[in-house]
Amino acid sequence: MGREVTMARRAIVSIVTILFLAATAVAGTPAEHGGTTPPKRLTIERIFGDPAHPLGGRIERRVWRPGHESWLVIRKEGEGKKAVERLVEVDAATGAEKVLLTPENLTVAGTGDAEKAPRHLHLRGFIADPDGEHVLLRDGDGLWLASLDDGSLHRIDANAKGARVLHFSPDGQRLAFVRSYDLYVLDVATGKEARLTNDGSDTVHNGFLDWIYWEELSARDPDAHVWSPDGHTIAWLRLDDSPITPFPIVDDLTTHATVREQRYPKAGDPSPLPSLHVARLDDELQVVKSWTVTFTNPTPYVPRFGFTPDGEALWYQVLDRPENHLRLMRMDLATGAAAPLLTETDPYWVEPVDMLHFFDDGSFLWASRSSGFMHLVLHGADGSIRDLTPGKWVVTGLVGVDDHAGIVYYQAARPTPRQRRIYAVGLAGGATRELTSEPGTHSAELSPSHGFLLVRSSAVGRPPHLELYSAAGRHLRTVDANRDPELAAVPLGKTRFLTIASRDGLKLDAAVLTPPGFDPAREYPAVVYVYGGPHAQVVRNGWGRSTYLFHQWLAEHGFVVFSVDNRGAAAHGREFEGAADHRLGSSQLPDLLDGVAWLKKQPWIDGSRVGIWGWSYGGYFTTFALTHAPGVFAAGVAVAPVTDWRLYDSTYTERYMGTPEENPEGYKAGSVLEAIDGLRDPLLIIHGTGDDNVHFQNTLQLADRAWKAGKRFDLKLFPNLKHGIHAKGSHVQVFDAIGRFFLEHLGENGRAE
Repeated sequence: MGREVTMARRAIVSIVTILFLAATAVAGTPAEHGGTTPPKRLTIERIFGDPAHPLGGRIERRVWRPGHESWLVIRKEGEGKKAVERLVEVDAATGAEKVLLTPENLTVAGTGDAEKAPRHLHLRGFIADPDGEHVLLRDGDGLWLASLDDGSLHRIDANAKGARVLHFSPDGQRLAFVRSYDLYVLDVATGKEARLTNDGSDTVHNGFLDWIYWEELSARDPDAHVWSPDGHTIAWLRLDDSPITPFPIVDDLTTHATVREQRYPKAGDPSPLPSLHVARLDDELQVVKSWTVTFTNPTPYVPRFGFTPDGEALWYQVLDRPENHLRLMRMDLATGAAAPLLTETDPYWVEPVDMLHFFDDGSFLWASRSSGFMHLVLHGADGSIRDLTPGKWVVTGLVGVDDHAGIVYYQAARPTPRQRRIYAVGLAGGATRELTSEPGTHSAELSPSHGFLLVRSSAVGRPPHLELYSAAGRHLRTVDANRDPELAAVPLGKTRFLTIASRDGLKLDAAVLTPPGFDPAREYPAVVYVYGGPHAQVVRNGWGRSTYLFHQWLAEHGFVVFSVDNRGAAAHGREFEGAADHRLGSSQLPDLLDGVAWLKKQPWIDGSRVGIWGWSYGGYFTTFALTHAPGVFAAGVAVAPVTDWRLYDSTYTERYMGTPEENPEGYKAGSVLEAIDGLRDPLLIIHGTGDDNVHFQNTLQLADRAWKAGKRFDLKLFPNLKHGIHAKGSHVQVFDAIGRFFLEHLGENGRAE
């Protein structure tokens, strides 16, 4: 492997061992990115040390230009302060390119001191206006509108500091944004600004989601305001977090520790108080009419809202606190009367619906798993209901709708749950057409005039590449092949997909990664990678980014890497997923153990050297397996684990477990803390002390239970870092620790090879 890396000596704190690793990585010195001699072996440093240039390459962000059949892309030349950016338009039909904005266009005069040097605006995060003739740019000093016709710049505000979640009105004449949790509207032509709310604070959010809504009820988008089609009415969600007990997150890196308070409801705690607000504005941005929708106890969630195409009504979704009853409501803005359009119930749980599209005639498209599988259902204005995508498979995303042609484009987990492909179906009925036939994972974006699809494709061992299709499904050309010669020079292990039988005969998807030069006559140690929780799969035919490359590093060092999708995993249908209902952990462990039992029976596996690791829910599942099935695994690594569901957030936990008062036995059966006496095998826990998702409290309470029970485990901390443990060099340290731990406990003399 090259030079060995020194590890700092372990310090014993009570019964817990805290590892302080040196800032170098397992394996030899990596070749510099872009060097002429690519490494023939993977290194932790190369996989995780240069996020700006990931191994496997990356695809540039492309945005369809509104009103055009072309896309916009930032072309960057050079690195650091010498980097030069240009905004380029690419014609979808011909591939012809045109430079729209150059560094010269993006230069603005300095502020303050007259001799202050001019500065360049960055294109990163640009927002195209609705007609596609301008893009909105911002820096710390202002908001700028850049013309895509002549490249001219126009400053449109007096002070953009702190402005977030900016949205043009559909006519492009106004811009809404949030500052200090209050909602503002700006006239693009005059720069006039109007403040629509005045009570924004750390506990009251207007037009901007709080933590629990952002984490558990959205697609990680803080946006909570929307314009009407005519651009004269705006609606926003107000969230009052004052009923939620603040959770302290401590920064101990200063002489006098400081505390940041987070409004984080634990399971069973009070929820945010939601209300919807609507304001009609005149040409001077004055409110001429307003509406408010309040919600009574028990407090529900209001996760989605918007306007109907004619702008005459506000629609919104209301999800009850137990999360098994979802109503789609319509409020007539002329009368203020609200009535349900439909009610969705589920024996296990129901979630907010993103796959929703309203048509001009009053009909709408809705995603439902009432059939047992998530499908697109057309609700007619006459009350008729028709499943557009029937079958024993799951629709996973709505790509777009061509209202004029009557065609719906969608993504589905077909022909197996391991894949994602793109399909089209007519609103009038008829057969579904598959538009992407290659195995793997495909996602797509429909062009503004519905003539083209930009399709992002990947597979195991094949990093993402971008393809252009006609809307009819004809492949036109490769837009970005993303072939990485550095990765191509590395011998990789092979991944095999298979199904294995659970103890009750259910087929479970599994994957086995074998080392390069695999010899079935040998016995290899193995590492089992887990997640285990709802809303995710670990067995997927898609590019797994740095985690996949780390598993290849393990394979290169002589490990087999194994995964199995247990009951509760996504894309297998309601009954498969719902098996975890009220029984997180306890209902899922048998499938994992059945998978490991199959693995240990293989003649090429040393059953005495099988480890397990995972992050977040996977960290929970790792510690749960070690404490509830001692002796099965020879070692485990848990990153940011939940250790008791009473300690996790209310919205996620109650969706699957109910409240602790309603389901005390389920919480006890799913607890790692309650089973600490079962911890016998080596365990490394890695956690950021600033984690605001899975609080470090989880690990501290495990440490408390462990020393009192005479148990020990290894611990590596990242002070103040959050759930993803993101900082310069941090992931090198994380995966260096994981790799070393498995080499130490599963390898022969510290090496697997």
